[in-house]
Amino acid sequence: MHLISSAARWFRRAMVLPATVVLGTAGPVAAYTITITPGTRALYLQIGNGTYTGGNYNAGGQPANNPTVNVVSLTVPAAQVGDGTALAMTSNSTTANSFIDGFALCNPPAQVYVGGWARTPTGAGTATLTIVTPPALTSGADSIPFNQISWVSSGNGDTVLAIPSGTFVGGTQTLTTIAANTWKEECFTFQYANTTVPAAGTYTGRAVFTLSLP
Repeated sequence: MHLISSAARWFRRAMVLPATVVLGTAGPVAAYTITITPGTRALYLQIGNGTYTGGNYNAGGQPANNPTVNVVSLTVPAAQVGDGTALAMTSNSTTANSFIDGFALCNPPAQVYVGGWARTPTGAGTATLTIVTPPALTSGADSIPFNQISWVSSGNGDTVLAIPSGTFVGGTQTLTTIAANTWKEECFTFQYANTTVPAAGTYTGRAVFTLSLP
């Protein structure tokens, strides 16, 4: 199974980050949400690998586009297909450190960085991070419900989650809200429930991450 997530992008108003699913600062932190400096209305969202130029945020760095598309993959052993044993997925994301200050928040390849910030001149407003998935992953005429895939949120040193764990619902779901002039981040560990017995094949779907600020 592969989960292909979008790379980090940088926009001034809103951000839509596509993802594809294919089957086959220093020191400890707690609910890591930090305050950022007010400024021009903008959003930043990073799923997996991203780019900051000129250093981390706390050193004056600035976000930049990153075209990388990361893959989270799993091959289900034939003897285990549909036996109900949840199987961990592995990513090709190399992002371990937060661009806030370089803190080693995630542990690739098992984890994928998910985070971002919202900024306004006055601090007014709240951004919403959502994800949209189709009802199922498909391989030709065969399908697997998208809710077979879930994630566990965590981060080194975290004691409370800034972005909660969850399961794809095959539709639209809200992951978290981000108050203006704050940055939230966590690390997602994906897993496949493995409670169905599909036909052999490569099953694909698409998940779209969106960070929006009305």
